[in-house]
Order: sequence, then C-alpha cells, then structure tokens
Amino acid sequence: MIPAECPVCRKKPELAGSTPYCPSCGWNRDSAISALKMSLNSFPIGLLMFIGMAAFVYWGMGFKRSPQLMLFFLFPVAILPWQYISMKRKLHQLMSIAVAAQPAGAPAAHFGMMAGNAPAVYATFPVGTADQALLRVPVPRRIRMAKRGRITLWVAAFGLSLFVVPFAANLYNQWSLYHSFSNVHGLGWGIGLECVVLLAAYGIWKGQTRECDLLEKGDVVMGRVTRQSSDKGNSNIQYEFTDFMGQQHSGWCQDYTNKLFADMPVAVFYDRDNPKRQIAACATLHEVVIP
Repeated sequence: MIPAECPVCRKKPELAGSTPYCPSCGWNRDSAISALKMSLNSFPIGLLMFIGMAAFVYWGMGFKRSPQLMLFFLFPVAILPWQYISMKRKLHQLMSIAVAAQPAGAPAAHFGMMAGNAPAVYATFPVGTADQALLRVPVPRRIRMAKRGRITLWVAAFGLSLFVVPFAANLYNQWSLYHSFSNVHGLGWGIGLECVVLLAAYGIWKGQTRECDLLEKGDVVMGRVTRQSSDKGNSNIQYEFTDFMGQQHSGWCQDYTNKLFADMPVAVFYDRDNPKRQIAACATLHEVVIP
C-alpha cells in the first residue's frame, strides 16, 4: 500500500518492497532500509529452499528421466540474481537519500480519568482535529459499532455458520430416521468441530468485550507509529506511547484505516492499572461517539 502523496513534502512517494518512502525528503527512509535489509538477509534461505525443491523434483519425482522438463521449473532461477541486484541497488539508493527536517507536531496532552499533569507526547506530524476531540471526551465514553465492525462481525458470523448449519442439518436428518444418536455417523468429529467453532466465537466475544471496556473507561493518549508494513492489502503498524507515569510502552496491530505510516500520531486506549491491556483506535471495531 502506498499513499497518494508524501505526508511531509506532498510529493509522490515510491515503494521499496512493500514499504513506502519519499525520495524527495527521505520520509520513512529508515523503515524502507530496514525492510530491504531483512529481505536481503532472508534471500540465501529462500535460494536454498528453492534448490532443495528442485533436487526433490529431479530425483524424488523422477524428472531425471526427462531433464528437459526441468527447464520450466528452473526458469525462475534466472530472475533471482536480477532481483537480488535490484534490491542491493535500491538499498544503496535509499542510503544516499538525505532526510530533510520534518515538521514538529504539536504536543498532545494526555487525557484519562483526570486531565492535568500527565506528560506530553510529541508526534512528528500534528495531531488531527478528530483525535484532539477524542482526547477531550470524558469518561465513561459513549461508543457504537463502526461500519468496519459490522462488516467484520457479519462475515465472521457467516463463516462460523458454514460449519454449524450443515452439521446441525445432517444431525437432524439422521436423528429423524432412527430417533436415536447411536446410529449417527461422524458424531465424534462433528462435536469436536463444533467445539472449535464455539471457542472461536468465544474468542471474538472476549476480544470485543475487552475492546469496549478500554474505549469506554480506559485512558487515551496519542502515541506514535514506529513502523508500517503491508501484507496482501492489509496495513499493519507498530506503535509506542507513554502512559500517565511516564513509562513507555509499545504494541502492534492491524490498521483498518490504511492511512497510518511511520512517525504519524495514533490514539491508543489503555488500562491505567495494566498498560499492557491496550488497543489502538485504528484497530477497533467500535468507535467513540464524539459530541
């Protein structure tokens, strides 16, 4: 995922692997360098796995009788050196980019059960008006299910029902024939599958209960995104924040908004008594109603 424009200089960013960066001002350059180095370090492992697979196909699957068929399998090998050289050149290019001075964001004061002498959190980018309004909502906050939450939960309910409904229908059909469960085929594994479905449903319910509790009663503070990565169109971020005692904490989550990148501010809800109980606002299926 790549933003339409650089959040610092408003010019068009580029991608290094799956990590966006700005070649003009150097925004997110360090994250892109780290991602490329990780890919280069894992390159020999991938190459060895490919060679092992080729050896298995040649000797294990009998391709040695028709070695010409290996040409189709080994054709991607020609791409690997080009890919490695391309990543090395991209890494040198990134390391030669000078990082321009980025605008200092306004301090985001901490608001929780009591607003007051808590430490300020500075973000590289200014805190948006929506986040500023969120910080001022008094506890207990009023929340509601967000649109993404309704879609996600309906999809989850439909997926779980695909396991429950066919088994229940088959169970009823067999019971109606014999009026006894003794002749029902597959009852053991079916009950095991239903237990897995129930555990999954319980996990979803438990997670949503925790989320609602943090959004309604937890402290909220502005944190900072330290890293962003994309996987099949899904954006994941790492972030850090400072609690009311001045202790620093970190976490990671999926960014449902797909709008957050390195050094951007993000609202984080956490439990004052146990800051490890935390959730970023971009990863919730509920939202706080701002009056």
